[in-house]
Amino acid sequence: MQGPRWPLVAATTALLLVPFEARGWIYPEHRDIAGTAVSGLPAPSRALLDRLWTEGRTGHEARLCADPWAGDQGTKPACLDFASWSAIGGDHSCSPDDLLAVVLDAPWILGVARIGAEVKVVLATATSEDQARNRLVRADLDLQRTDLEYASRAGGGTDHFLLPRTGDDLATYLRQCTAGGVRPNAIGLWARAQLAAEAAARDLAAGRVPDGERPAAARRALALEAFALHFLEDAFASGHVAGAWGDVATRKGTHDFYNVRGLDTSTWGRDPVVLHGDAAIRPAERDRAARTVREGLERFLRAADPSRLPSASSPAPPDGTLSCCGAGRNLPPLELLPAEEEDLVRILRDTAVPTRGAEDVALPRFRAEIGPFLGLAGGFRGAFAEDTTIEGSNAGWRGVGSLDIGLRAGLGLDALIGRAGDGQIFVGAGLTYQAARKGICEECKASGLDIGALLPSIPARTGLTFRLRVPFWLIPGDLLLAAPILAFASPPTLEKMAIVAVNGGLIPWQTGLATPVGRVQFVLGREVGVTFFGYAGGEDLYIVPLPGELGYTLLPVSVRSIDVEVPILEIRPFRDFGHRQTTALFLQLGVGGDVPTSLRVFLTDGWHDVKGTPAWYGYLKIAFDWRSYL
Repeated sequence: MQGPRWPLVAATTALLLVPFEARGWIYPEHRDIAGTAVSGLPAPSRALLDRLWTEGRTGHEARLCADPWAGDQGTKPACLDFASWSAIGGDHSCSPDDLLAVVLDAPWILGVARIGAEVKVVLATATSEDQARNRLVRADLDLQRTDLEYASRAGGGTDHFLLPRTGDDLATYLRQCTAGGVRPNAIGLWARAQLAAEAAARDLAAGRVPDGERPAAARRALALEAFALHFLEDAFASGHVAGAWGDVATRKGTHDFYNVRGLDTSTWGRDPVVLHGDAAIRPAERDRAARTVREGLERFLRAADPSRLPSASSPAPPDGTLSCCGAGRNLPPLELLPAEEEDLVRILRDTAVPTRGAEDVALPRFRAEIGPFLGLAGGFRGAFAEDTTIEGSNAGWRGVGSLDIGLRAGLGLDALIGRAGDGQIFVGAGLTYQAARKGICEECKASGLDIGALLPSIPARTGLTFRLRVPFWLIPGDLLLAAPILAFASPPTLEKMAIVAVNGGLIPWQTGLATPVGRVQFVLGREVGVTFFGYAGGEDLYIVPLPGELGYTLLPVSVRSIDVEVPILEIRPFRDFGHRQTTALFLQLGVGGDVPTSLRVFLTDGWHDVKGTPAWYGYLKIAFDWRSYL
């Protein structure tokens, strides 16, 4: 499509570019795994790490903690330790050099550390699953506001996932993960960054770095190792073991399912294990991952020991192969010496055996609600409505019901950075049937015969309904207005606006919350329904009784009107999602108005235009929504 003009098309196109990378452990879990590994190092290895850390802190003592593992820092960390670097690498930075720049210079990174510390406390003290979920939702949104690149950094790649296996030999699997042209994966990134970290440490140990450059070289070696450890830690998250293949929606859906439900599997050493994922790590799982991380860290520290320099080693992988941002990268093969391969295989023996790919027997797969869909929706609306009246005649409030059914086409972007997201974008068209409204005639009651009760104030009628739902950044419709401009002038800016919009807006008052009655969301401004009555099949006709001295005058009236429906609050007590289909039940509370666009009265000399008044109403709607993702 050249130069799309329709704002919705531009907005949808921009949202399709938004990444949906499923991350591994959350910040405090990554830090705790690394911290447990550091605290369990043998004394000689710990001395080497302390010496390297002290040298690397030179000139940055206020920013970097005195110890590589600072332990519990409370909810307001004032410095960053080495253990926190493994949490920053990969999730809050794209490469080891980026990690180092973020740690030393980014003004927001201590805010990320604070959010991580807070979420650890609030998850530990949550008294219900709903409370824990809502607290995690808040943390996800806080992270996005603090680290503006948080959701978009990974670029929809596979870097944090394990490569599906084709056999049962670990050495062969390691070669597959590091082969040329293979898609980026967690084990391959770990091996590349691990070797690069060891090469940097050997340069320091061998005295090949000038004295004035040693602190910077020490920091870079530590950044390379922390970056490597991040992906080694990801190999213990259930969603990253099971969600290893498929398109973006399948990877994310499978990742989310097994993170919550857990995964019963085994290690390469044939030991049975039960894994969990993001925000659900158990102490035993933390300790198991820490043992493997400690082995990788010890190998790095041996390279930093001047008394243990190897006689031969592989060259460091190029820096360009150590990025985890951006999909579709082709990496060159990683050449390993036999002794190096043997050592890396030994370290990996306690990691989980990954699932097989699509062409083999695999675990059940699940799909996130991401991507284009077609759907069918219907509902019943009960409204407390004011009558549309001829100017000067009686008005009244009464209940009125309507049924609607229609087709929808749109884009699903639910749970974009967490469990709060509502990224539904759709347009819909259908029919609405509205029941007749009982008439009101106060003058008729005084005459002894309430003829108004015999004649409807508005007849039963059918209208054409159109519905639009689009998230917004700050005010309703802003994404549609910005999309045609930013899609060409600044796609990254539009992408960031879209991410914020689908996750509750800049002021996140439209974030979905889990409650005992279902998911509750304030949706004012996200959705509007418009029904055209009297435009298909002719105007709607009805009779208005006007009492007089000799009885009643019955005036034929014709009307066309546009009914605008605006949901305010949405409650979703039920949702079921299969691999490509979802069904949901919604309760919506909202307001609306039925505005006459043409109102005519038939008199003895023909039809005459008269002025009508809008009919305002509040409503409760019960809606059913079915979607099939393409």
